[in-house]
Amino acid sequence: MENTRLGKSIKNTIVGIIFTMLNLIFQFSVKSVFIKLLGETYNGVNGLFSSILQVLNLAELGFASAVAYSLYKPLYEGNEREVAAYMNYFAKVYRVIALIVASAGALCIPILQFLINEDISQLPFTLNQLRLYFVFYLANTVFSYLLAYKRTIISADQKMYIISISDNIANILLNALQIILLLITHNYFAFLAVMVAKTIINNLVVHLIANKNYPYLFTYKKESLLPEQKKALYGNINALMLHKVGSVIIFGTISIVISAFVGAEENGIYSNYVQIINGVNLFINIVFNSIVASVGELCVSASYDDKTRVFKRVDFLGKWLTVFCMTCYINMFNTFINNVWIRSDGVHSFKFAIVVAIAVSACVTYLRKSVSIFKDAMGLFKKDWYKPLIESAVGIALAIGLNFVAGVFGIVVGYTVAAVFIAVPIETYVLFKFGLHKKCLRYLIGQYATLAFAIVLGIGVYFICELFNLNGIIDFVVRTLISLIVPNIIMLLINIKNGNLKYYINLVKGITSKILSKFKRSKK
Repeated sequence: MENTRLGKSIKNTIVGIIFTMLNLIFQFSVKSVFIKLLGETYNGVNGLFSSILQVLNLAELGFASAVAYSLYKPLYEGNEREVAAYMNYFAKVYRVIALIVASAGALCIPILQFLINEDISQLPFTLNQLRLYFVFYLANTVFSYLLAYKRTIISADQKMYIISISDNIANILLNALQIILLLITHNYFAFLAVMVAKTIINNLVVHLIANKNYPYLFTYKKESLLPEQKKALYGNINALMLHKVGSVIIFGTISIVISAFVGAEENGIYSNYVQIINGVNLFINIVFNSIVASVGELCVSASYDDKTRVFKRVDFLGKWLTVFCMTCYINMFNTFINNVWIRSDGVHSFKFAIVVAIAVSACVTYLRKSVSIFKDAMGLFKKDWYKPLIESAVGIALAIGLNFVAGVFGIVVGYTVAAVFIAVPIETYVLFKFGLHKKCLRYLIGQYATLAFAIVLGIGVYFICELFNLNGIIDFVVRTLISLIVPNIIMLLINIKNGNLKYYINLVKGITSKILSKFKRSKK
């Protein structure tokens, strides 16, 4: 069974990486053309709208995660009636959510000007245009709820590669068309219209694929959940709702706070870093999302020792990525933005201190990946229901307070402090006590040590590269090579006798061997 889970995870990962590489090229091309033709202010508005809609998505209340967790067991057992019952209920709920989001979004339209710390008359668009831009963004979100619910069954059934193929093809076509329209029209409306069309078409395609792969959803389209199933589902949703609130406040309001307290242009610059992080996250999430459903199945069928063994493997990967990505972000953020990506007049990057803060904020998420994946797969939503309330309250209070002292740097640090010193220890304790039945102190110390080591290494590599005093593309190439080599060699030396490293080395050897053998057979 473990080989089956591993095989599905590998397939999901390989397919995802291939398409994501193509997708990223187009995404960064669009952003580059967008900034050059429309400027950082429009870029900041784009980021602001994304954050507002992320907050409005609180209406989803964690239904998708709760339903995915509920589907693991019936999918594993082949209980088609139960799977259909959950999906039928899910469809009804998402229609209601679409209506709620549309209504809440409409209420935001009259107050949009108060979320930008500039005089609207001095901006390159009118207030009415700003409101119409937002309507496009709102429509994009509302349409996503009408068909997107069937993504959940595909994901829970360990077939993320299907969604990955559909999403990436749609994104590549969208981005290509957006580039063409921007070059021809220089018009933000055209950019947004293509975005809405892509969302509708892409979700329709995924919807049809799900119908084809799970025909029993039609057979049992009137199947309903039993009262006890609804009770269990809502028990998880009550806890997930609080987790979603915390997640949105931590990750979804930072752009709003920067725009409201600092300015739209600075928010546009911040969105450049977010674009890079999101690009990297596409690859990282491919790896982790590909194993989420496998972990869900593992938690249904395996012993505590087996769960702990697999957790250590996933956690090892998370720690390695934290060290590697921290070094790359700190060392390469600005040289990539200024020398490779945007390369146009104007300020498109922050000073070093803010860069480090953004890098730490991003990498804390990677450090938490293994714990969050296993905690969610084990259905431990209720055990730390209070965590997001404390984390979000402290995070937003620190962000707003530190903003008056240190601007964007203070905002990013405020959110990050809450994640590191509140979220990390609480969620670690919950997983180890209720999920793995182990003590967590030693692991928690290792988490903080890894984060500290990653920061020191990243800053150290940055100042070593500064000694070369290079500029332009050459500076980017040198920093890239050093960032690729140094952290990986150091991690390799530190973990040379680690059994988890040996596991991944053998895994890569096995995959390579299979690919080569298939290639040789195809040539014959």
